[in-house]
Amino acid sequence: MARGNMETLKRASLQVTQTEEQKVQARAAVLPTIAGVGSYTRIDPPAQAGRSPFLLTRQYTAAIRLSQPILRGGVISAYQLAQDNLLLARYQRDATELSLYQLVINAYYNVAVAQVDVKNVDELLRFSRERVRDIRDRTAIGRSRRGELVEAEAQLHIAESQYQQTLIGLEQAEKNYEFLTLTRPGPITVDAAVPEAMPPLGELLQKVRTRPDVLAGLQEATVAGRQIEIAKGGHYPQVDLTSNYYIDRTGVLATSEWDVGVQVSLPIFQGGGIASQVRAAAEGRRIAELRGAETLRSAERDITVNYQNLLKIREQLKSLREALRKSEEVYRLNKRDYQFGLVTNLDVLQSLNLYIETKRSYDSLVSVGHLNYRNLEALTGVLP
Repeated sequence: MARGNMETLKRASLQVTQTEEQKVQARAAVLPTIAGVGSYTRIDPPAQAGRSPFLLTRQYTAAIRLSQPILRGGVISAYQLAQDNLLLARYQRDATELSLYQLVINAYYNVAVAQVDVKNVDELLRFSRERVRDIRDRTAIGRSRRGELVEAEAQLHIAESQYQQTLIGLEQAEKNYEFLTLTRPGPITVDAAVPEAMPPLGELLQKVRTRPDVLAGLQEATVAGRQIEIAKGGHYPQVDLTSNYYIDRTGVLATSEWDVGVQVSLPIFQGGGIASQVRAAAEGRRIAELRGAETLRSAERDITVNYQNLLKIREQLKSLREALRKSEEVYRLNKRDYQFGLVTNLDVLQSLNLYIETKRSYDSLVSVGHLNYRNLEALTGVLP
């Protein structure tokens, strides 16, 4: 849905089309041009010219002109530059799609985290209400103190506040999801088991070199290199072949139907401007090379960090899974023992909060684990 709706991807596709047209324009620079030309001139007769047959005060021509570039410095490099720019635009489009995929991954699992968080806090709210009812009934018959009832009511109000906060978080996550896909998210169910199968880190780091944004960085250096060749073309002469076929004209050449000529322009001194353009283009290539190297290092860093994080999340989930089981058991035991006066109401509320907070952490971390796994795929350039 994001592929079909997001303007960023549509713009990237249009830029590819635009670059294709620029390639056509670059090719046109080496092909002949044919044009119809004409001129009409009126001359004020000189006072001493008399009636010379070579003096025409009304002159005109009508012709078809063909111009063919023979030698133009940098014109071939300009065509190659257009081809390189087209490849760069395609890499950038693919990189935009990959970035969009990562945004969708985050939006999807953020909604999953928010939805499960709402459910968990709703459970805390339900338990807190039950607790208030129980303590209120016990207070009415003198089995619980008034302070315990106030304590339970305070817990209920805190739970109500937390519930409203989770609804705000869910609404924000849903709005972000809707922005990317133009649809409202439905219920999202995340598998409790985070995928285990992962290639070795070295293999993932090798894959990153074929990622679109990394390839785009390398291609930018190639494009910058073409700019150097184009700039150097300013030192070369320009040679053009020009031919005219006359449909009608005046003067002594009125019966001559055609002519062919060669025009040569040789640069001698241009104030150092061309040399400066060459140096600037060389610096541009170096900048592009450094940017590409930084993109590659950044990608390798992101994969390494994400890979290590995923390993740690798996270990963390094992601990949290056991902590969740223990905290739920503690809450059930304290709730039962309170009936016999073995623990205080505060103990019950603390164990309830511990249980719900552990459950929130565990359920959120499950979604984060899936998010990291999908991001790790995306960081190697894998698209669905």
